[in-house]
Amino acid sequence: MERAAEKRPRRYLRSRITRKLILDTALDVFLAEGYTKTTIAKISQQAKVGYGTVYSHFKGKDDILNKVVDNVLTEFYNLLAVPFAPTTLSEARKAYYELVLTSFRLSEQHRPIMKVYQEALGQSESIEAHWQSVIDRFIKSSASSFAYAQDKKLSSKFDIQVVAKAYILLVDRFIWEVVDEHESDLEYIADIIIEMLFHGFFSSGSKAGKSK
Repeated sequence: MERAAEKRPRRYLRSRITRKLILDTALDVFLAEGYTKTTIAKISQQAKVGYGTVYSHFKGKDDILNKVVDNVLTEFYNLLAVPFAPTTLSEARKAYYELVLTSFRLSEQHRPIMKVYQEALGQSESIEAHWQSVIDRFIKSSASSFAYAQDKKLSSKFDIQVVAKAYILLVDRFIWEVVDEHESDLEYIADIIIEMLFHGFFSSGSKAGKSK
């Protein structure tokens, strides 16, 4: 019994090592081949593990790519895990600015694999579903933060779910603009988005266009 108990942690450790090897190798293959040309056979051959071994850890190449991108997003997930509890509007603005800027910097830093993921989004329903789950996670987190801001009288009353969705979809659009190298001044774009979020596009004191 004791000998069997000792073997279980060892098997678990070997499994974790093999899983990481597959993910690391898959990243190299995806970057070299792109999404379409990457196959489980190429990953298993380069990782020097059995074809069946890859499938014992993952459902297929889409599952592997989703896990690779999740690793890229870990830093941002960690930021979402930090409680949003500002006491002033200035603190709230700073927190949101850092979140948006971090998302852009991660997109820039990991542009090669994000380009592969972008290629996959147009071809795979499972990849699209996974990315939608990521977006939904961000929307849920933003809605929670907006609810906190309203409760603490830091913001005006509005439909939390609609605004959270609009905000995240805007950030999502710019993430792919960064990936496509259409935007390079990340601090500037992040600041503009946060200004729109916190102060609105039109001045409430403006008389232009006011109905009589």
